[in-house]
Amino acid sequence: MTLERTLPGWRLKLKPHGCSRYVSGVFLAFWLCGWAAGEAFAVWLLVRGGISLLTGNPPGTGHKPLTLGLALAAGLFILVWLTLWTIGGIAAFAELFRMLWGEDRLEVLGGRLIVTHIRGPFRNRRAYDRTSIRRIGLLGLDNRLVMEYARDHIELSRLGTQEERVSGAAALRAELAIPEEPVMRSGVLPKGWEDIVTPEGARVLVADRSVRQKQTRTAFIGTLLLAAVTFVAARNSLHRSQSIPPSIILLVFTLAAAAGTLWLARGRYEWRLEKGLMTLRKRYGMGVRSVFQGRRLLLEHSTDSDGDPWYELFALSEPDRPPTVRKIAGATITWRSARPKNRRSIARKMNDTGTLRELGQWLANEAGLEFEDRTTPAARTAELAELRSALEQSGRFGRLAAKLVDRLGNKTTTN
Repeated sequence: MTLERTLPGWRLKLKPHGCSRYVSGVFLAFWLCGWAAGEAFAVWLLVRGGISLLTGNPPGTGHKPLTLGLALAAGLFILVWLTLWTIGGIAAFAELFRMLWGEDRLEVLGGRLIVTHIRGPFRNRRAYDRTSIRRIGLLGLDNRLVMEYARDHIELSRLGTQEERVSGAAALRAELAIPEEPVMRSGVLPKGWEDIVTPEGARVLVADRSVRQKQTRTAFIGTLLLAAVTFVAARNSLHRSQSIPPSIILLVFTLAAAAGTLWLARGRYEWRLEKGLMTLRKRYGMGVRSVFQGRRLLLEHSTDSDGDPWYELFALSEPDRPPTVRKIAGATITWRSARPKNRRSIARKMNDTGTLRELGQWLANEAGLEFEDRTTPAARTAELAELRSALEQSGRFGRLAAKLVDRLGNKTTTN
């Protein structure tokens, strides 16, 4: 890490660290060789199949000419696979450049934060206004340096050591005069949500409709392509009985895709806001029915199998049941249900608690609901202290487990 004050402003540089990155780089380079071979083979299949379909000649010696239905179905599958494979290869190249030849520069110039990501020969530079920066800190299992900017969550760097990123975040906050914990904007609805009025005159909270429209258009185009392939395969099956099973399978997928597209276009879930009450409603066309009522809000933290932190905002129909108290090895241990009944998820995000906290605070103000936040450092510290105390009283193995809880608590505090 390099901190320096230049003539025009202030600069922080973060670079890759550690010898293990070279081992990972060699493995990634070897994988990219296989990726290139797979990419070339898929392109060769598409080109050869297209030429065979246009000329009517067999794709190779000893092969029969391709039928239109099966050729289109196979070509569509290879094209989708090739698209995903290409995206994966580009991401792998970017990671290889980041590990071996990466550099992140954070500069404060004229009241703006200039972020430059250098990845080998490639360079990406963006500027952010100081007035829209709300928080700078570490986030996620890998403790990457992140920034809350307006209503977005932006990664600044994952280079350097954890200590360097901690020091860099503190120095950057001091340079920009940004508090360590931002003040919650209770009157602002976070990005990704809309507060609208339904045709019946009810006030509801819905996911961003522009995103829904893009999803609908994408699904519609995919359904049309699948329907065209199904039509060609079905017409071909009138003359070839062996084409009937593939045609039926394609028909099933087409109907499922059509049903999903109709749901995106005409259906949605919405939260009706009333005083002291949130009602989850399922809408399809002009029909609507209530499926759940919530009177409290709860924000919780969990960890998946990969160790990534997830945050989820719930609506509860009633307060959580009192914790279950049990006696184990002479010690009293309190058990809390990880998934209490009578709750529905409002939103769930990985590595981002600020957006959900703002959404919960907004709902609490607009609907007059109680909002409990179990993701704050104080709440998580108290929960870990309760668990550690119970484990220490349960015996030798419990005391060993308590030490692991201490390590977890230290990591949680850092995040």
